[in-house]
Amino acid sequence: MTSSPPGPEGARSTGFGGQGVLSTTCMTLAALVATGLSAARLVPSPQGDDHGTYASVAERLLGGDRLYTDVWDNKDPVFYYALALGRLVSPLADYAVEILWALVACAAAWSLSRTAGLGRSRAALLAALTPVVLTGPAYVPGMTHLPGVALTLGAVAAAVRRRWVLAGAVTAIILLTKITLAPVAVVGLLTCAWHHRSVSGGVRAALGGLAALGTGIGVLTVRDELGGWVLNLRANLLYADGELFSSRYGGPVGHLLRAFPEGSPRTALVVVVAVVAVVVLAGVPAWREQAPRSSDGTGADLGVAPLLGWLVVSTLVASLVVLAATATWPHHGQTLGVPAVTALVLAATRLNTSVAHRTPGGARRGGTLAPLAAVLVTAYALGGALHPTFYVQAARSAPRALAALAHESPASTALRSLPQVRTYARAGSNDTSAHALGLRGLELACPRFHQYSIEPADILDETATCLPSADAIIVDDSLRPEEGAPDWNSYVARVRGLVAASYDCLRSTGAQVCVRRAG
Repeated sequence: MTSSPPGPEGARSTGFGGQGVLSTTCMTLAALVATGLSAARLVPSPQGDDHGTYASVAERLLGGDRLYTDVWDNKDPVFYYALALGRLVSPLADYAVEILWALVACAAAWSLSRTAGLGRSRAALLAALTPVVLTGPAYVPGMTHLPGVALTLGAVAAAVRRRWVLAGAVTAIILLTKITLAPVAVVGLLTCAWHHRSVSGGVRAALGGLAALGTGIGVLTVRDELGGWVLNLRANLLYADGELFSSRYGGPVGHLLRAFPEGSPRTALVVVVAVVAVVVLAGVPAWREQAPRSSDGTGADLGVAPLLGWLVVSTLVASLVVLAATATWPHHGQTLGVPAVTALVLAATRLNTSVAHRTPGGARRGGTLAPLAAVLVTAYALGGALHPTFYVQAARSAPRALAALAHESPASTALRSLPQVRTYARAGSNDTSAHALGLRGLELACPRFHQYSIEPADILDETATCLPSADAIIVDDSLRPEEGAPDWNSYVARVRGLVAASYDCLRSTGAQVCVRRAG
């Protein structure tokens, strides 16, 4: 199969994998297997990690609450808006939203591949492999990094095609979706502007970004969420450098060790090694080649392979800098998905070129599956070489996770059965039951429905002072003393004293539902 895609190079491509029915069939099967493996990995669950908390925030938004004012969590607004829009249809839409973010990344990989001169079937294969790269050992379904990585890849793909206004607008959306990915996107756009020798392109990107950001700020202002979001950004800076994440090696090294923990099966260090290997094996040869020049008299370098090489390097450095400044958990290593997907396209482009040039005229008879195998192995390595048992476990747990998304917690069922309850609060840490499902008709009395031992004393005091205003309090089993956390233990004692003195409690699964005594 041959194709002559649009793009700066416009060269005809025989493509990795050769020609003929056999190679096309193998690529199709590889794409189907990759899609199936990724589909199971993308299912979020409220049980464990933080997705239950995110689901509850989305439910409260649908109940009329305002972010950072009526309901609080420390993530950026567009992430919650997307979840809430999905939940207008069904709680199961959390899975659809996750798939949607993955499709955005797939579309970016497709665009990069086509611009680099790959045919449709090869570009489709790379698009199918993209979720495999992004759902490696560091990936946790339903978290905030996949949206940020997907949008960053979209911004870079637009800049490679010199769609500057679109690239700038998407970068502005990243600021409102996953702000820590915004520096990576900006570096990617600057790399494209430098490569295309386009100062005006950078200016257009900035104007597009300002327009989109202004629109987003306008929405936050109308909803009275802007001030809370700004305060939340400041709180996140303090959180990233808090005592929990201090290291004897210093801040940057300590953060990197959080992203690449020693001996962890979820480390993203393999991704860094794989990206560097692609740069050495594919990027350096691309830089040495003479790239075509534009015909408009500017002499601009239009070669896509060299640009991909520079994008891999620049976004890798930017990602590592972001991790060194902000990383606190292993799943933050997902930031490396941006250079990893770009490296996959670069490797496929170089393999495509080597096959096309192996014989005079670029034609091959019979083809070979070796380049296709090389692309598959590269994608697996760039994804972090996830152990196969993770895919098996994901497939087994997917039905249970989907059922949990739509399952109303016993505590919320109990609350809805009590007509005297109009306002409620929650005391406890991670909301693994997504407690707010089914409670849109009740008012959340205290915005911070999840609290932690690492919280500052004034935040815990604010929540403890608010709790008596609620008709009912869900006291989660996670509300218990911890060694070496005096402020938290004081808060736990205050909550327990409050419910003992003024509330009657009934036992529910994983929590107590405490209702204010009459009189």
